[in-house]
Amino acid sequence: MSARDAQFRDVDGATVRVRSIWLTQLSLGVSIIIISVVSLGYEPELFTSWLMLTGVAIVILATAVTLVTPWARMPRWLPLVIPFADIVAVGFMAASSILPLGFFWVFPIMWIGLHFSRWALGAAVATIAGSLLIEAATSAEPPGAVELFTVLLGVTFLGVTASITMRQTRAFKRLLLGQTRRLETTLDRVSNAERSTIELINGVDVGILRFARDGSLLAANTTYDRLYGTNLNDPSSPPTSVEYASLQGTAIPASERTFARAQRGEIFEDARVWLFDAEGTWHALSVTTMPLTSSADDSASTMLVAHDITAVTEAERERERIAAVASHELRHPLTVIIGHADLALEEEDELTPKIREHLETILSASERMLGIASTMLQRSRSGFTPTQDRRSFDLVPMLAAVSEAFAASAREQRVTLETDLPAHLRMDGDVFRLRQVLDNIVSNAVKYTPAGGSVRVSASLDGDTAVIVVTDTGIGIASEDLEHVFDPLFRSTRAQEQAPGTGLGLGIAREIVTAHGGTLTVTSELGHGTTVTLRLPRSVTPES
Repeated sequence: MSARDAQFRDVDGATVRVRSIWLTQLSLGVSIIIISVVSLGYEPELFTSWLMLTGVAIVILATAVTLVTPWARMPRWLPLVIPFADIVAVGFMAASSILPLGFFWVFPIMWIGLHFSRWALGAAVATIAGSLLIEAATSAEPPGAVELFTVLLGVTFLGVTASITMRQTRAFKRLLLGQTRRLETTLDRVSNAERSTIELINGVDVGILRFARDGSLLAANTTYDRLYGTNLNDPSSPPTSVEYASLQGTAIPASERTFARAQRGEIFEDARVWLFDAEGTWHALSVTTMPLTSSADDSASTMLVAHDITAVTEAERERERIAAVASHELRHPLTVIIGHADLALEEEDELTPKIREHLETILSASERMLGIASTMLQRSRSGFTPTQDRRSFDLVPMLAAVSEAFAASAREQRVTLETDLPAHLRMDGDVFRLRQVLDNIVSNAVKYTPAGGSVRVSASLDGDTAVIVVTDTGIGIASEDLEHVFDPLFRSTRAQEQAPGTGLGLGIAREIVTAHGGTLTVTSELGHGTTVTLRLPRSVTPES
């Protein structure tokens, strides 16, 4: 027996024993007192017998001792003194009266049968038998043998019945105690398993929610709480993070956010959203919902799983950026190599067969490399998003640097390159990406302007918008081609005749400008030049 069970048995047994002593003895004492009072009124001569007085006195004394004795701290056998004293007292009263007071033996016999061993019950029956024998030997009108046997048989039957009943009760109690102990062990195991499961779910870097069929929130882990800034103790409170359809794009309406959709029981897979949290950090999430089948103890429900794929998305964007930059930047030197190789091959009289072979090899390899670079640029463009290295800078030095970079090329082609710039024009943006845009636009303007033409780069401020205009007097673009200038790999017939290229630069430039919240427009007239206008907000902040 475990210490806990022993403690339970000791405390519980002592409490039951004390309560039973009080109840049994009080019942007997009250009954004796009532009969004594009634007898004084109708047969006062009964109390002239010392046997009757002695019996009543023993019962009252035993009752008083029962009430004042701390039985819980006494040895287990000591309470037997009380029922044996009652047996003797009832024997005295029965011997002194014509009344059948022997039925009061039922009280001590039942109590001994319920709370003590069969040996104690046998001793109690023997004591009653002794009292009857003494009464038969000393009484002027002794009871008959049948009467004696009937009394002994009755009290014995009652005592044995009480003993058997109590043994069965104790066995049932032990059975219940064992079942309780096993249930407690099982409950502890289930609780430990549930606690381990909760700790495991809270430990994974995946946000998890579970909704009931009626839309009520059943469970949420700490990762979801951290991502969305929710209060698990108050599911009705709104999250501090906001979902967006795209990076720095438009906030998704509350009714169409993943939480609301899952709450309605919608099933969807790999829904991509951007989360802007209270600390100003963007998270790329892949959200999936799935139905959970019902069981005997649980109804059907819906589980939402939110994966934070920010690192993967950043790595993918960085790969696309590197591919786009490398491919786009390789195009310019490769174009120069191909152009010069073509020019050299045209000098047929000055080339030896060996040099011509080398030039043709250079031309062939350069054309293959240009094709590879163009393919890489085209593939990366589909998922390309500019980096978010935004900072405050002065746009004027950048424009001056771009103009200076293409000044030599313009002089070589006898094209006038001029600027009209303010003293300062500060704005927020990705310096590297905006430089890439301006390089592409000014490069196109110089490249497609014939000798004697001009290119003008100007900048101004329109309210809170920076306006950059690049105007050239070049070959221009036909009206039917103008709507396709941003299409991947598109080049007009005049452009193909004028200079080599890939047809990818303007499309990438517009993506970068759009990511900055700006616009890029092209107006042109065939044979009269082209004007490219960039409008960029000076301050770019995420929509809240």
